[in-house]
Amino acid sequence: MKIILYNDTYKHLGGAETYCLELMDKLENLGHEPIWLSHGEESPKKNSHIVLPIFNEGKINYFKSKYFFNWDAYHAIKEQLEKLKPDVIHLHHNRYYTFSVMKAIKDVGVPVVQTIHDYTLLCPSQYYPDLYYDTPGTKKRKENCQLICSQGTCLPFKSRIGHPFAHDRKRKKIRQQIPKFIAPSTKLKEYLEKAGFENVDFIPFFIDENRWSFNSERENENIILFVGRVETNKGIHHLVDAVIELKEEIPDIRLIIAGDGSQLEVLKKRVKDEMLGDFISLEGFVNYDSINTLYEKSNVLVVPSLDMEQFGLIGIEGLASGIAVIGSNVGGIPEWCIHEETGLLFDSENPAELKVQIKRMLLEKGLSSKLTKKGMQHIRDIYNEKQHFDKLLSLYKGAKKMD
Repeated sequence: MKIILYNDTYKHLGGAETYCLELMDKLENLGHEPIWLSHGEESPKKNSHIVLPIFNEGKINYFKSKYFFNWDAYHAIKEQLEKLKPDVIHLHHNRYYTFSVMKAIKDVGVPVVQTIHDYTLLCPSQYYPDLYYDTPGTKKRKENCQLICSQGTCLPFKSRIGHPFAHDRKRKKIRQQIPKFIAPSTKLKEYLEKAGFENVDFIPFFIDENRWSFNSERENENIILFVGRVETNKGIHHLVDAVIELKEEIPDIRLIIAGDGSQLEVLKKRVKDEMLGDFISLEGFVNYDSINTLYEKSNVLVVPSLDMEQFGLIGIEGLASGIAVIGSNVGGIPEWCIHEETGLLFDSENPAELKVQIKRMLLEKGLSSKLTKKGMQHIRDIYNEKQHFDKLLSLYKGAKKMD
């Protein structure tokens, strides 16, 4: 089969891009012809990658592209579909040129499925990562948020004005036109169905066990690892606070932060001003191929998201590498970080609980090894490659054209 994987950003930003790259390799190994179609300024890394220009520069053009239509994007995508003649198109992130992409697919008549990678279709607050750290009015956001609220009542007032019209309209159009959706977590599937999305299939992500090796000779040092976007909604500030407080009780504790984002410079300033550089290391963006090195020298991976994390792909990579994991109890994280079985959970609304769980993982004898052993088996049982591709290829073969 010739399969186009469409993602609206070519730059490697997070789980969606990681998943696309893994799909490309695996589908090719299975004898298919995958093509990654995206937008960006970078040159394509492979012949099978097609990088279209960015068509939404400027505030007005950005808004029109996202919530209405961009003719340049439409013609560019339509031209590629007519030229490539794919058997199916697999949509991933389609946030920036939604209606342009959907019209191009419909006009060419290509069968289509879409993986939903986050909650932005269901909750407009997902566009505002700075809401989640010491922001007045959001202390109980998790309790009040239904995730299908287009009003965004936890947003600043001026940010709410356009959302009821733009957000609902976009969600309705996608729900009506895309014939098949894929949710990588049962929690996301549940919320999509509550919001009126039909034909949602749950297909969990997969792990290539050969890629993530277990370092059985890992030294017993107290090294905490964070990998991901350095944003407030990822809980990075709560993690830093917890490690600083634990330094008094666990003198050799260290924190490695790997990733880029709007809060990286904020953290750099804090580390410098408070002289924390002897135990907090800010690595910045780390190439995906180099992440395994960080796993091998770390003991505990923390996924402290405050936001509804769709899944947390980084967590199952950590489990496959034999690292103890700690995660917040939001979104799809509890599906792989099963409390007291494969990892430890904490209440995302309670930063003090994060400190307690880190301390337990580092100091409670035998806990880490027990959890990692069960975690690695859980990965083999649930997130195995064969199971994933059997389901995915079956969906591709049964894909329908857009109505």
